[in-house]
Amino acid sequence: MDDNKDAQSAHPQGEEFPTIKEQGKSLAKFTFEVVKDGVLNLSPGEVFASDELKKERLDICKKCEYYSMRHNRCKHCGCWLEHKVKFKVSECPIYKW
Repeated sequence: MDDNKDAQSAHPQGEEFPTIKEQGKSLAKFTFEVVKDGVLNLSPGEVFASDELKKERLDICKKCEYYSMRHNRCKHCGCWLEHKVKFKVSECPIYKW
């Protein structure tokens, strides 16, 4: 595998997402933030986003140019949105929420 590969990875249906390496970096950062938040906020109610917040975030994503309707994923960071919006600590990579 070419470590210097900057091109996005093409999905079989023709949509482009970040490289596996970049998706791995995003996942590692996200996982660290969720674990850190979970340790500091011991109550599950403080870790997870409310249903209203999850819906608000998804509504914003669905209007974004990076939203993949077919896969319910962000084409900018590669995240699966149904999972990303569940945690309070999650952030949009282009700061829309």
